[in-house]
Amino acid sequence: MTRWFLRTDVHLKVLYDDRTPFGAAVGARCDDLVRELFAPVIEHARARGFASLDAHGPRLLAEVIEGEQFPLIAEGDGAGAWRLRDELLYPDPARSPPRELYLACEPLDRLLPVEPGDAWPELHALLARLSGEGLARDEPLPPFSRALLDRLGRDGLLDDDPGPGPQAALADAELLFLGHNTALLRPGDAALLVDPFLSARLPDYPRAYQPLQRRELGPVDAIALTHAHPDHFDPASLLRFPPDTRIITPRIAREHVLAVDMARRLRELGFTNVTSLGWGEATTVGDVELRALPLYGEQPTDHRALHPELRNHGNTYVVRGPRFSAALLADSGRDGLGDVRDLAIDARREFGPVDVVLTGYRGWQMYPVQHIFSSVARYVLFVPPWLWGTRQQLMTTPEGAIDVAERFGARYVIPYADGGAPWHWRVGLGPVLDGRGVETRGFDLFPERVVDAAVDRSQALDGGGMRSPVRPLLVRPNEAVRGLAGAAEVLALPDNAWPYAGACAQRREAPARA
Repeated sequence: MTRWFLRTDVHLKVLYDDRTPFGAAVGARCDDLVRELFAPVIEHARARGFASLDAHGPRLLAEVIEGEQFPLIAEGDGAGAWRLRDELLYPDPARSPPRELYLACEPLDRLLPVEPGDAWPELHALLARLSGEGLARDEPLPPFSRALLDRLGRDGLLDDDPGPGPQAALADAELLFLGHNTALLRPGDAALLVDPFLSARLPDYPRAYQPLQRRELGPVDAIALTHAHPDHFDPASLLRFPPDTRIITPRIAREHVLAVDMARRLRELGFTNVTSLGWGEATTVGDVELRALPLYGEQPTDHRALHPELRNHGNTYVVRGPRFSAALLADSGRDGLGDVRDLAIDARREFGPVDVVLTGYRGWQMYPVQHIFSSVARYVLFVPPWLWGTRQQLMTTPEGAIDVAERFGARYVIPYADGGAPWHWRVGLGPVLDGRGVETRGFDLFPERVVDAAVDRSQALDGGGMRSPVRPLLVRPNEAVRGLAGAAEVLALPDNAWPYAGACAQRREAPARA
């Protein structure tokens, strides 16, 4: 009997009906409002160059703050700063429900918007089946699902070829890296997927190097989310997994402009098995323990921000199983509450060392005025004037990545959280690594810089160099790793090898652990 599957080149996107005054936490309207408010800064940069903002940035920011429009969103606090209005800080999540699922297939003239109303759980179940085991052509379905399935077929978005199945090469792999922040870990019998951010296959990518699809991952016992930025919390990717999939999120008391209540938003989409963890709390998935630790860094400042009660709230995680242990640090760095390097020391002292650390390395070194030109323009509203002329470091640098791994007592460090493959470059994530791109100092670096940092760790008294005892593993998207508790080995998936060898900065030999 013929079975239908969603085509592997179909893009999905969830759109929200944002009826809040200043923009919901789940959308980009707040950032658009900020860019409109700070339009003089943008115009200045376009006219005189971005480099001119080093001298003029604080003055331009002050002119906007002192202008006629700013009091619409904030009130002065009498101490040279301001308090943002509660309507901006706490947009009502009930006024931004999910409205539409957008499906698209190249060429983009084949678009299919779906407005399920109160049928999101039914839509979710259908998409998960079409992304996984498929649907028999004549299978009995509820009216909404049957009508949508027929519509998908008429619009050419279905296929009777499921595409590749679970990768046999993953049978003994402990970690599969999909790129950016997405990794599938098997520390024991259970499989844990972190921050799924899945992409459609496209002819623009090398024929033998395409993004892995849901079916290729095999069984997933749980999904862990670190924080709610859209490259970590992607509802469209999550909808490809069954509604009863266990999802682990940070615990958020109240949705606000810097943090989405992911547990609430997941239930809106039909997920039925959501666990929220606060810092220090742990849960188990089969024979794997998952412990939530603070996410320091990726905040509006690396010091104390305005409205310190609000933050880009998230979790880092330490996972332990019979096969290996790992720390998953996402975009962490330092902020007014703490530093990931200190977190590593405290976690090692209390819970013991880990075998491998997965950490970002891009640094995100910038002046506050640059927030306006980023995907989190709203951050500039939380930077006090006395920090406007001070460069911030919001994430871990390559040298910091080695610091953190050493402090965790790790054998290995894997640099991640900054793109890695063409499907990431296409949407502006990370440097282009095929030889055409140039790394951006302090912002988008080649992952080889972490290898460099481990090799040139310190200068010895005799003039020689000292290497880190931590060995970096340069793992490309669609590569796997085994042996993390001993002699680790990076594995290329069959017929899916990294096609850009030698295109970036010269890779130095990574030091072996004694």
